[in-house]
Amino acid sequence: MSLRSRMPRHPGALVLVLLAMSAVLVATLGHEHRGRDGSSAAGPSSPDRPGPTSAASLPGPPGAHAPPGAHAPPGAHAPHGAHAPHDEGDPRPGPWGRALAAGIRPVPATQPGKLRFGLGPALDSALASPLAGNLDFLTTWYNGPGDLSFLRKWRADLIPEVYRSGHGIHLVVWLDGTGSVGTFQTSHGPACGREYPLSGAFLTDARELASIFAGPANGPALYVTLFTELQTYPCQSNEWAATPETTNYYRALQDRYLATQEIFHAGAPNARVSLGWGGWQSRWDDPVKGGGRSLITHFADVLRASDFQSFQAMGNDSNAADVRNMTKLLGQYGPVMVAHFKSGSQAAWDADMHALLAGDEVRKLSLDGLFAFSFMDQSNINFSPQALATARGAVQSHGVRSSY
Repeated sequence: MSLRSRMPRHPGALVLVLLAMSAVLVATLGHEHRGRDGSSAAGPSSPDRPGPTSAASLPGPPGAHAPPGAHAPPGAHAPHGAHAPHDEGDPRPGPWGRALAAGIRPVPATQPGKLRFGLGPALDSALASPLAGNLDFLTTWYNGPGDLSFLRKWRADLIPEVYRSGHGIHLVVWLDGTGSVGTFQTSHGPACGREYPLSGAFLTDARELASIFAGPANGPALYVTLFTELQTYPCQSNEWAATPETTNYYRALQDRYLATQEIFHAGAPNARVSLGWGGWQSRWDDPVKGGGRSLITHFADVLRASDFQSFQAMGNDSNAADVRNMTKLLGQYGPVMVAHFKSGSQAAWDADMHALLAGDEVRKLSLDGLFAFSFMDQSNINFSPQALATARGAVQSHGVRSSY
């Protein structure tokens, strides 16, 4: 494990002074607002095909390898030339100021040895699952503006039905397949990567998403995993300092994440928001370029400002080590969720279920910070009667639900 840089612990009086100075600086400077040229168009999307559905195995430090996921690696895309400056969104305090603010919404309490289980890939299919009665929340996906059409319909019936059933909702925002990839200006300088997440259009869509999924503050939670597999969004993935344009992209993505968290907090009283990592990031470390585990340290202030932490585990080889390692790494910053768990190898999935959710393993994971675990879909679960029995046994033995 790599060592994490931690925020200095200041005496109480100094904290107040820093907060006051931060407020003055933010009010004075803020962020530059820029116009946006064009719009990001998303292709047709379906709630039954929510984004990454398979994962390539990473046998060691990825180097030139693409990270897991069904999408093409961002590094394979050539920049499309310079674009007009981007809309940098609403002014907001810098990460340090935001982290010091008392704006974090705690997740529901979960005792050691228990987890809140969820299931995707869509609310309707998860609600019909034989596991539904024991699940704490149901997971669904947003892949881009094309999804808003069916989500608007769900707002009137399915989403209220899910909340009335006592289930929370987990919204996964995956945008590495949305819009174009290019080089464009941000307040941090030229950045290269996926444009839509940093656009003004995304903030507009995020406000609608918050409104669509909002529930009462005292009801079931809305968990939001923003920018899942975030390492793949720049033109060069997995490293903070791969190029100056990569560093600028990650800085702008941090700004956009905090602005979007504020949107969900304002628009959905029951929302808790996290930043979504690809679980492969724990498999190596490159402190010089900020790769592998060291990339996480560059997001430390943003993670401290998050309501919870989340990552996916979808390797075709064993995911058990990724789950353990990412839970320990992210657990330093807050409660942790496995946001989407799946394997292209049924044998690997069976072994992972035993390694992670049998015996005393759940208690160990929960002590490291894990509070929630969501299955990507039902493909592994429904592979055989034995697989279904394994999943049902894990959920019934270790699952917990809130009462409303």
